[in-house]
Order: sequence, then structure tokens, then C-alpha cells
Amino acid sequence: MNIIIVGAGKIGSALAKYLTQEGHSITVVERNAERVSLLSTSLDIMTVCANADIDSLKLAGAETADLLIAATNSDESNILCCLVARKLGVKNTVARVREETHFREVIYLEKELGLSLVINPELACANEISRVLRFPSATKVDTFAGDRAEIVEFKIREGNPLCDTSISDYHRKFGDGTLVAAVVRDGRASIPTGSFTFKAGDGVLVVGAPRKVSYLFKKLAIFKKSSRDVIIVGGGRIGLYLTRELISAGINVTLVESDRKLAEEIKDTFPSVEVLCDDGTSPAVLEDAGIESADAFVALTGMDEVNTILCSYAQSCGVEKVIAKVSEAHFVDMASSFGLDMPIQPQTIIAEQVLQHVRGMENSAYESGVELLRRVMDEQLEVLEFVAKKGSPCLEKPLSELALRDDTLIAAIIRKGACIIPNGSSEIYAGDRVLAATTRTGMTCLEDILRG
Repeated sequence: MNIIIVGAGKIGSALAKYLTQEGHSITVVERNAERVSLLSTSLDIMTVCANADIDSLKLAGAETADLLIAATNSDESNILCCLVARKLGVKNTVARVREETHFREVIYLEKELGLSLVINPELACANEISRVLRFPSATKVDTFAGDRAEIVEFKIREGNPLCDTSISDYHRKFGDGTLVAAVVRDGRASIPTGSFTFKAGDGVLVVGAPRKVSYLFKKLAIFKKSSRDVIIVGGGRIGLYLTRELISAGINVTLVESDRKLAEEIKDTFPSVEVLCDDGTSPAVLEDAGIESADAFVALTGMDEVNTILCSYAQSCGVEKVIAKVSEAHFVDMASSFGLDMPIQPQTIIAEQVLQHVRGMENSAYESGVELLRRVMDEQLEVLEFVAKKGSPCLEKPLSELALRDDTLIAAIIRKGACIIPNGSSEIYAGDRVLAATTRTGMTCLEDILRG
């Protein structure tokens, strides 16, 4: 596909990288010459160093482009850019909209504005953090098929009953209603066979109905109730979105923000939240915030290194669940070296949404296209949701008789609202929602689970 990306900040640059890897023809429009030079030398893309006006969009090929993604820092500019692009002939447009009031209004007028998708990185981050705080035993939680199925990523610690247990024994001892979809060992993700044996330090991805996953965690003695007292350092957009979600879930929030005007606005907006207008990097301030008794800590300042250090300090104070926002990719590995297993990257979360949308566009001719896409296990594995439609060669045959790809696993089948963990005799029927886990990238339809 021919795709134009307007804006080469963190979000735009990440999208250019991911979409190029999937084989799309990318043109980036960016007025900052330094950013343009960096992208030109690191990616095989076209660039236009200019403001996103009519002339530059024409130069970028808007009249024949399949998709334009407006990802500048200005909501108004992004919306206007999409309107102009549609007028020029771009078939589909995606706008990044960050302000909450703008976002609600744009979602309401999405069809009238001719937008294919509206993305809000800060809201997406808040949603992901909120899910994990409600399931603190996990490092990542995602839901599929209208919350009928859940994928949960966690790390095996010393003393976990899974240590020295094979996959075969897992299903006999622990796996009622759940399935191990993938494992990360020594930094490499794989889909394990029955002989695979768990050991401490492994990252594990399990799939199942939410109640079955919760039951598994209880059997493994690692289940923890939803966080009740959370400290947030940083009252920016993610902090505001997250605070609203946590309050609605009945979670107590203490927020530390150094900017007095912002702190006062937060207090006015959320009267039940304890807001400290002070330096969140001060141990004394964190002590006043109740760090010794908090069961979760979220660092959302604008600096990756500060977020990493704050979370490390919170761990040393006994906080069980710590989450750091990390924007720069190279800080993810650094965060891991600090023992932090939950760095949140806005650009990767948004990349999932856009990739899902693009793959859906690519296969509009297919009825069994991608419904939902999630990248997990350090982005080494994709979990995709498909709807099985009549005429698919995958239907009404035992899975053991399908020529499934070696790098792909059917993780769950959702039928009439029930989450089914499949075995070799299971069959897919029209109307089923199918979850596939794969180390391969680029799947666009259900039939891609089969060997070519």
C-alpha cells in the first residue's frame, strides 16, 4: 500500500518503521530537517521536508495514496490535514487526537469528517496500565472477542510451581481452560512443544476465559487482587486519563505533580484524589504520598530515565507493582536491567492499532480479515483475532488435519460466547472467532494460518 505519514515525532517515526517492515511504500512529510535526515538514513522511505500543506501533500502522492496518517503534535493540524487529504483523493485517513475534549468530539463526528481511525496514544497507554493494575500478577493483559478471552503475560519466579514442569504436565496439573501460547527464554520468544520444560526467569503467555486465567493464577499462588492504593507521578495527559479510569474502578489514587497550575486543575477535576504539588523525585515527597503502604506505583514524567529510577526506588520501598512510561526504545532494555518488567511505550501501543487497521484495509476483499491485533512478548509475537466466514478452507476439519504453519498456534476459539481451548480434534465453524498466536508478522486473514 502507498501510505503517507505526516509528522515524524516518536509516533510517526515508529509507524514509519513498522509499516516499512510490513512491505508498504511509505512517504513521510515532516518540516524538521534533522528528523527527515535521520529517517532517510535509517529507513527505505521517501521524505518531503515541508509543512503539511496542499502542495506538499500533492508532492507526497496524496492523489493516489491508499492511506494518510496525520501524527503531528497538533490535533487541529491533524484533523485539517486529513480533510485536505480526503479532498485530494486519499482513500483512508487516520488522525492522532490527544486532547480529551477534541477526542470525544472527533469520535462523535468521525464519519462526517471522513476519518477511518482516530488514535489517542495517551488514552491507549492509560487503558493498558489500568488493565495491568486490575491484574497486578501480570506484566501485560489484553482482552479479545468482547472480553470473552484474555491473554496474560507473566514471569516465572523462583519457587513457582511451574518450575521444572513440562507443557504436557502443565495441561494435566494446572491448565484447565487455559493454554500456554508462547514462552520467552533468554530474550527469544517461541511457541513451545509438549516437551518444553519451564524454568525460573521464563516469560509466559497464557490464553483463556478471564475466570479460567484467574483460577490458574490462584493455583500457582501468584494471584493478587486488583491494586487498591496507587501513586502516580506525573499529571500529564496519560496521568489524567489513568486517574479517571482508576477512580471509576474504585481504586484510591495519590498523584504527584510539580506544576502548580496543573496540580490545581487535577484537584478541581478529581476532588477525591490526593494531589501533592511537589517534586516527585524527592524521597521525602514520595514518603508523604504513602509509598511505604502503596501497592502500585506509576511513573509518567516526561523523562525515561527519571521514570526508570523512580520505579526502581519504589520497588526498594516494597511496592509490589511498578510501571514506567518509556518512550525511547533503547530505554526498554535499560528498564529491564533495573528489574522492571512493565515499561509502557506509547508508540508501540499505537502501532498495534494502526497495523490492525492497515491489515484490515489490505484484506477488505476477504471476509475473514484481522479483527484485532496485539503484539506481545517484547513485540516478538502477534496474537490476532479473526472471524471465520463461510467458504474458508479452515472450516469443519479437525485442527490436526489442517496444514498449520509451524510458527503459528490456534490459541482459542470463541463460539456462542464461550472460550474454547482447542486440541487436535477441535474444529472451526463459520461465525467462530479464532485467536491465533504467531512469531510471523504480516498475517492479514484467517487463511494465513495455513502453510502456503
